[in-house]
Amino acid sequence: MNLNVQKQQWFDHIYQDHQNTLLLWFKHKLHNHHHSEDLSQEVFYRALKSNYCFENIKEPKAWLLGIAKHVIIDHWRHQQVEHLYLDALIHTPQDGYPSVEHEICIRESVYQVQQTLEKLPERVAQVFLLSQMEDMTYRAIGEKLNISEATVKRDMKQAFLACSSIYTTTFNS
Repeated sequence: MNLNVQKQQWFDHIYQDHQNTLLLWFKHKLHNHHHSEDLSQEVFYRALKSNYCFENIKEPKAWLLGIAKHVIIDHWRHQQVEHLYLDALIHTPQDGYPSVEHEICIRESVYQVQQTLEKLPERVAQVFLLSQMEDMTYRAIGEKLNISEATVKRDMKQAFLACSSIYTTTFNS
């Protein structure tokens, strides 16, 4: 039998066996049926994208739950950024509200930054968010994360370079 056919059959089998488990796991964490359905499907999408070697996966449930943990962290990060944006809008005077077009641009930029942060090491993204969203000093971030101020600076540089590449790519296209 073709290896791709075997892989597809294996994946279909773990989907059938574990889709409901993932859905319940997300429901327990989020208390939201629609988000739970979306995120459980995101797990399987990421699993398919991962170029896994199915013969080496001895515990498919544990493998999927590992992916699910990353998916939910990304979801919470996205929600945090969106809540901060909406909170800023609430505190903006009515005449200072952005136009619909400007708001779409802002949301797209926030989305692109979020996508970029998801690709960075977790600590680098956390340092960036603490600095930019919580307005913490490098020293305070270092103390909170138990890392040196030099490490905070290095992480910030990495995050800023990654984020600036968004705008370089966007504006040079």
